[in-house]
Amino acid sequence: MKIKIFITFAILLMFAFSTSAQTVWINSVNVVPNQPFDTDFITFNISGTASHDPSWVDHDQFSQDGTSLQLDLYVDRGPFAALSNWNYSKQLQPLPPATYSLEVRAFDYQSGSPWFGTLQDTLTIDFTVVPEPSTFAILGFGLPFFRAFLRRKI
Repeated sequence: MKIKIFITFAILLMFAFSTSAQTVWINSVNVVPNQPFDTDFITFNISGTASHDPSWVDHDQFSQDGTSLQLDLYVDRGPFAALSNWNYSKQLQPLPPATYSLEVRAFDYQSGSPWFGTLQDTLTIDFTVVPEPSTFAILGFGLPFFRAFLRRKI
């Protein structure tokens, strides 16, 4: 009888720690290129750690609201209780010139688990997209020709 109570208590204790402990961490988020132009494809390179080995990003969800970007990563963890690293890259189409805020959120993802989709970590970075220099050059060179064209018409 005492053994059954002990085993039940141990299972409940493991359950309590597994639901409240953080299992996925975001280590870094890098923007490539570092200072993107409005004509560049932008890549976000994200690295992190998980409490089980192996670990990988199963899927992501991206959303944009003006200059606020949000990237949700669902990190699947393997069966072995050992720290493991994961990496993920997300590429976006060119963005208009502005200063953007990217919030990356990591969720613990285990298909069929009652803890599916639990938010574990969040990291926010800001980056600026600038106009391509050739755009200003074309406008600068085109302005004198436009003025000459207007003079001939008048």
